[in-house]
Amino acid sequence: MAVALVGSTLLAACGSGDDSSTDRGDDTPDGVEVVKADLVRSGAPADAPVDQLVAGMRAFAVELAAADDGAENLVMSPASIAAAFAMAEAGAGSATAADIAEVFGFPTQPEVHEAMNALTAKVEEANHPGNGDDSKGVTVDLANAVWGQRDRDYGKRFLDTLAREYGLGVNTVDFAEDPEAARRAINAWVADITHDRIKELLAKGTVDPSTVVALVNAIYLKAAWTTQFDKDATRDEPFKLGSGSTVNVPTMHDGMMNADAVVGDGYRAAKLTYDGDELSMILVLPDEGTSLRDFEAGMTGDELGSIVEGLQPAEIDISLPRFEATSALDLAEPLRSLGLEIPGGDLSGITADAVLGQAVHAANITVDEEGTEAAAATAVIGVTSAPPAQEIIPFKVDRSFLFLIQHEETGAPLFYGRITDPRG
Repeated sequence: MAVALVGSTLLAACGSGDDSSTDRGDDTPDGVEVVKADLVRSGAPADAPVDQLVAGMRAFAVELAAADDGAENLVMSPASIAAAFAMAEAGAGSATAADIAEVFGFPTQPEVHEAMNALTAKVEEANHPGNGDDSKGVTVDLANAVWGQRDRDYGKRFLDTLAREYGLGVNTVDFAEDPEAARRAINAWVADITHDRIKELLAKGTVDPSTVVALVNAIYLKAAWTTQFDKDATRDEPFKLGSGSTVNVPTMHDGMMNADAVVGDGYRAAKLTYDGDELSMILVLPDEGTSLRDFEAGMTGDELGSIVEGLQPAEIDISLPRFEATSALDLAEPLRSLGLEIPGGDLSGITADAVLGQAVHAANITVDEEGTEAAAATAVIGVTSAPPAQEIIPFKVDRSFLFLIQHEETGAPLFYGRITDPRG
């Protein structure tokens, strides 16, 4: 079973009602119907509360990272998880919508959807091709999709919001009779958006005949550094693992890099920009003798924001290991600890009797001398039953550290994580 696509998002969809129709375009595969609202994606208002949306994402990222024991590498996309749950909130009952908003720090409805619309448009503006030796280009794709059970009615308010603020709707599949084919279709879409970096977001058994809707976000990033590292300067150097032992890893060097940096109370941080200066990576390194776990335990979203805001133009002598990390997260338990019941809740505004069944996330990242390639995807499954100064600052990253990839204009955290072992 295939899925019809338009650009990087699914065809807009809608449900029953006077202003809805069934769209079978020339590119729609046999057997797949796209139910479509007679609405187009709107331009978000200039005063959409993007700042509040971003602040909530940062806070959620820090809280989710603190939910495990901190011993292993972690990579996630707060933006991806928030986007999937924003779509879920559009069809949630009032109590469940309030819980989602509380966990993610969302603005009230409909402002949260207007803010997500505005943020997505701003992030898309970071895309630009390389134009020779001086510019290597940036690719950042942030895409949403919704799959729903064939022959069900979908709430008009939910579908109007999808069409107006996300530019999409519901692709109908047959979870009831062939959940495996539906799972393969969703995974194929995710693999396409993420350039095959995430091939199986939904493992076997994630969807079953009780599934009625899957709200999915995928994000892909490939970006060159503004100032690339000289490969000839890379050499093996010791890195202290989270376990306390030390290994030699390939470490990149630049003795006089122009970068925003700060030496704070118990940490130092630096911002490395990507080509075009619209995206950046923030590195946060606790002082020697302070464990990353202890440092994370005292972190909040506001404090992360303060670290970012405290960065000032500087020259740094940076040593940074090439690194990669992969994470696959079942979000149910950490979200329950934050106040959102999964399984449980109410998604009946999407389709009758639907509740939150599962939420899964997968992400990976590779960082080298040229830049960064990363991908992430999130699925929310609805079911019918509930289961300082200009001195040169030493910045030797030779122990566990945090990283944040953000959109510069809005501060949106596209990726966030920790590295305790750069070997992956």
